[in-house]
Parts: sequence; structure tokens; C-alpha cells
Amino acid sequence: MNKLFTIIAVLGVVGLLPSCASVGAVIEGGKDVTTSIVDTSVKTAGNIGTAVLRDASDIVNTAADAAEGVVDTVVTEIDKQTDELQEPKKD
Repeated sequence: MNKLFTIIAVLGVVGLLPSCASVGAVIEGGKDVTTSIVDTSVKTAGNIGTAVLRDASDIVNTAADAAEGVVDTVVTEIDKQTDELQEPKKD
């Protein structure tokens, strides 16, 4: 009976050693996958944020250019009209 317990114990230890290695490999693989996903997600989010800021900057610059053009046109037109009012009439 004592030999039976010894054989079961040895088989159990021998049977668990590969299992522990497998569990360790799965844990390490899971950590690698998780860190890769987090790293990729953070880089992607950073790139998207940068692209959004660049687009917003381009939109603001375009709006400023358009407004500048409108203001210049209005200033020129008002200047013409005030010049017409200030010219002395020839009789």
C-alpha cells in the first residue's frame, strides 16, 4: 500500500510539472498579448488625437483666411463709398 501511494505521488508530481509549465506559458502569452493591445491602443489614440487637432487647426486657419478676405472686401467697398461722398461736386 505504501508503494502505491509513492507511485501515485511520483506520477502526480511528474504529471503536474508539464502543466505548471503550460500554465506559465499561457500567463506569459496573455501578458504579451495584453501589453501589445494596450501599446497599440495608446499609440492609435495618440495618432487620432493629433490628427483631430491638425484638422481643427486647418479649419480655424481656413475660417480666418475667409474672414480676412470678407473684411478686406468690406473695408475696400466702404472706402470707395466714403470717397464718393467726400469728392466735391463739379458744377
